Amino acid sequence: MTLYPHRFRPPKKSDDSKWVTVKYLLENGFNYQHIYEPGEFGKITNGREVYVEYPENLRDAKEFVEKYKNQVNRKLL
Repeated sequence: MTLYPHRFRPPKKSDDSKWVTVKYLLENGFNYQHIYEPGEFGKITNGREVYVEYPENLRDAKEFVEKYKNQVNRKLL
């Protein structure tokens, strides 16, 4: 068993394509921790930091991994 932050919302058991996306993100070190917009780390906008939403499909996940690879959780790799 692996624990993930409350931000992780598992897809329906029958949604295989979303599970492929989750697996891809986890294999690349993204364990659903906060990800910030590039150049915005720690920036406050309207009282909130600028966080990025996790992708829900594999094509977007590949772009996400490439764009935010500098924020990957290296402990998992």
